[in-house]
Amino acid sequence: MLRITDHIAGDRIRFHYLNTRADIAELRTFVGNHSALAIDTESTGLNCYTPEWELRTVQVGDAYDSYVIPARFRKLIEWVMTQDVKWIGHNGPHDIRCIDRFLDYETNVVCIGETHIPSHHHDSRNQKEGGTGHGLKELAIAHVDRQAGKWEKELNRVFKTIEVPICGEVYKSGPRKGMPKMRKARLAEGWSLVDPRHPAYIAYAAADPILTYRVWQYFQPTVRRHLDLYHFDLAVAGACDILQRRGMKLDVPYTQQLSDRYTNQADQAMRVAESMGCRNVHSGKQLADTLLSLGAHLTARTPKGSFRTDDKVLRGIMNTSNDPAVRDFVHSVLLAKQLIKRRESYTDAMLREMDSADRVHASINPLGARTARMSVSRPPFQQLPTKNRESDE
Repeated sequence: MLRITDHIAGDRIRFHYLNTRADIAELRTFVGNHSALAIDTESTGLNCYTPEWELRTVQVGDAYDSYVIPARFRKLIEWVMTQDVKWIGHNGPHDIRCIDRFLDYETNVVCIGETHIPSHHHDSRNQKEGGTGHGLKELAIAHVDRQAGKWEKELNRVFKTIEVPICGEVYKSGPRKGMPKMRKARLAEGWSLVDPRHPAYIAYAAADPILTYRVWQYFQPTVRRHLDLYHFDLAVAGACDILQRRGMKLDVPYTQQLSDRYTNQADQAMRVAESMGCRNVHSGKQLADTLLSLGAHLTARTPKGSFRTDDKVLRGIMNTSNDPAVRDFVHSVLLAKQLIKRRESYTDAMLREMDSADRVHASINPLGARTARMSVSRPPFQQLPTKNRESDE
């Protein structure tokens, strides 16, 4: 067993990483001695339905101890999921889906304790609105310990030391001749690049169940005060979980054709803009320079003093200008940006996120908005456009 000792909120806490089969008995005893435990997972990505996704670890813990179970202990993970334990999670349906996907069958486990729900009942605002937010780290920092984010910060520091080869590029001379050129890893590539046995990774993974358990303890008065609402929202979360597991069947040939059409139409619109002097429709400076050269009148400026060229400004110019050249230019820019966004946010996102059976399992958050409305992401199905704003199609 690999062990790490740390502290939170003045308490000594312990992280345990199962290393050999000899460690299994200790984990079984730990689970058997608890009627309630927090559960969490670490994997190679957020969407467990993509073909390349892999589960890395499953973590279970209470307020003081957390055990990290590597995915190679498959039978032990199966055993854990059969135990009569009240499971506590932060966005628990996601973690149970990950485990079910890994095991290739539905365990029918439900996290009866769900910290995400009372966090909304306690304060529905996100951090930008002046609230504490609803992420586990945000809640733990606000309600458990101001240093609750230290393990994530340390993992970030370790991640920044990782280098990955640049595809197709090698050194042509010098002592490293023939060796691949390297670059710094990008955070978007995921923490799966970090060795799961690295102490920073173990601590980061193991800390989450302890934080979840303690956040759940903090919210007990809120749960009791809004018990009926809590159970209602828990049932809604269960219904959303069923929808997410089922997914939506994708017409792959049509979606690919639509993506190609978006690309071709966007290219045509960008060529029109380029012929008028704007090579990059996403460059505010180039847009402003071209508009001024065409005789358009710009007045609004950004805080840094540059002319504003956002979509609202552009539509205002197109609706008020009497110059056909100005209107044609603005229309081409708006059309190109619209088509690029639709391709990237919808068609390409669907093709990228679909599973091996051509089903897209969009992420459904039953409490995604401050008003408790659902939100859908990866891809945002609720925002699918019904018509083109910039054209007649």
